[in-house]
Amino acid sequence: MKIAVCDDSKEICLKITDLIRMRNNSAEISLFSDGEALIASGEDFDIIFLDIEMKKLTGIETAEKLRGLEEGKERKTAIIFITAFREYMEQAFDVGAFNYITKPIDEERFFRIFEAVSKEVDTALENKFIMVKCQGIQRRFFLHDISYIESSNKKVILNTKQGKFEVYGKLSEFEELLKESFFRPHRCYLVNMENISAYDYEEIVTLDGDRLPMSKQKYRDFVKAYMRYARKGGIVNV
Repeated sequence: MKIAVCDDSKEICLKITDLIRMRNNSAEISLFSDGEALIASGEDFDIIFLDIEMKKLTGIETAEKLRGLEEGKERKTAIIFITAFREYMEQAFDVGAFNYITKPIDEERFFRIFEAVSKEVDTALENKFIMVKCQGIQRRFFLHDISYIESSNKKVILNTKQGKFEVYGKLSEFEELLKESFFRPHRCYLVNMENISAYDYEEIVTLDGDRLPMSKQKYRDFVKAYMRYARKGGIVNV
């Protein structure tokens, strides 16, 4: 889970970080002191804790710009505003805020809101999918159902829990689309790290028992990517 905390008070940033760690020690947390830096990061966050009263861009203005950048995306970031003044709340919900927290921060309220938003994010991540044209129609494939993808001439084959599906496309295109939770251990294969049961420097074994070759020059990169995936809270079956 990727979380951003954006507040011009270092004390508030550290306080929220500590509270998050008390409920989710594996979250990847990034701190920002202003809205410009948050926007400039170009990162996609699952949750953003956003101060309303900041210099230059306000929290509301920052949220409006972030929502503009999200146009066309399937899932929007959950924004939780931080404020000392309740009169901003109508504006906050106009930009689709999940909730708000007032200063000074009440820990009990913080934990209730954080647990609620975490459940919503987890559900969204679990149900993440891609749309692929298959046999002339657009078909939805949930990522957790895809074990691995392999290249086949000018097509690729999606190996899923529901069977094999052959579609037109390049493996490199799927690699770019799925880079957060898939890895390409060999030029002909792209594997879902959630569906790995074992690996070594020669091969990867999926939960279905299929064995995929591991290129020797890819092994170190794979280990780094897998450890990073695990630290971010990915499902590990090894």
